[in-house]
Amino acid sequence: MPDAKTNDIRSVGDDKRMSFGDHLDELRRRVIWSLLGVVVMTCVCFYFGSPLIKILTTPYVQAMKTLGFRPAMVQLAPTEAFLEYFKISIKFGLVVSAPWVLYHIWQFVAVGLYARERRVVRFFAPTSIFLFVLGASFMVLIVLSRLMIFLISISSWFPMPSADESFFGRGGPDGGAPTSAAASRPVLPPMDVPVYDGEPVSPRDGEIWIDRINHELNVQLDGERFVALLESADKDQFVQPLFSISDYLGFVVNLALAFGFGFQIPIVVVFLVAVNIVEAAWFSRMRKYIILVVCILSAVLTPSPDIATMMMLAVPMLILFEIGLLIARMVEKRRHAAS
Repeated sequence: MPDAKTNDIRSVGDDKRMSFGDHLDELRRRVIWSLLGVVVMTCVCFYFGSPLIKILTTPYVQAMKTLGFRPAMVQLAPTEAFLEYFKISIKFGLVVSAPWVLYHIWQFVAVGLYARERRVVRFFAPTSIFLFVLGASFMVLIVLSRLMIFLISISSWFPMPSADESFFGRGGPDGGAPTSAAASRPVLPPMDVPVYDGEPVSPRDGEIWIDRINHELNVQLDGERFVALLESADKDQFVQPLFSISDYLGFVVNLALAFGFGFQIPIVVVFLVAVNIVEAAWFSRMRKYIILVVCILSAVLTPSPDIATMMMLAVPMLILFEIGLLIARMVEKRRHAAS
């Protein structure tokens, strides 16, 4: 009596149909290889944790300096910095290993396709990996600095309450004449501090200068340079933009994953048309609904609730959708010409 598994695997030219058990074995193998890749890249990210954190926090530092704030983050718990170093290694390990995971996902999809369809997957796998890296890099290198400038500047929208105003009107604490802040300030002796575009060549101990480019006050003491950031008097605002290191790094990593997977939309469009699941004309008819779905997905994928972050992901996704639809039409025409 022939084996049931043998009956399930039938040869159709060069094509073979796998049994359900074979599919489970293939899925288990791909999952194991994917998890091994995540573990290896997490260890690599842990070894290079400090340079990675420096890369991820550079847009924040640049945004804070651009808006005239001192770039610093707060540690809200005694163990937060220690635990966050390990957590960022795991989170960034997921980002770095995502192309490897995508490769095995496509390889698992390929085993369920015919030989002519597997040739299409050989094109999609590297393209999918490239688009993921492009999306994550686009977010870190281009979007993040502009996004941080926008989010930090929102703190200036909150007005500073005046100490000279009572609940019912102007006046001092006792309802009398308002106190003058200028009258309580100490009078300093005149001081002439040199201003440089950078720093002097060989500063001497005790030398003081202002760095015009970085808006810093510098003091050379015992062979070491001490720096104080010059903040604008207009920046005396009620809400100070101080972020927790864990919240910021989690925000960045989640955005990188969102942009990486969001950039997969042209691959999905071309794949569905290439394997003859849907026609390119269907995507054209459903364009307005696809725009709505992309906007909803962008709002769900991005960890920030503001519309600016959502649009920074939605607009590239819609552009990539149109590019994918154009390529899908070309694939469809070529298939019709060959048939």
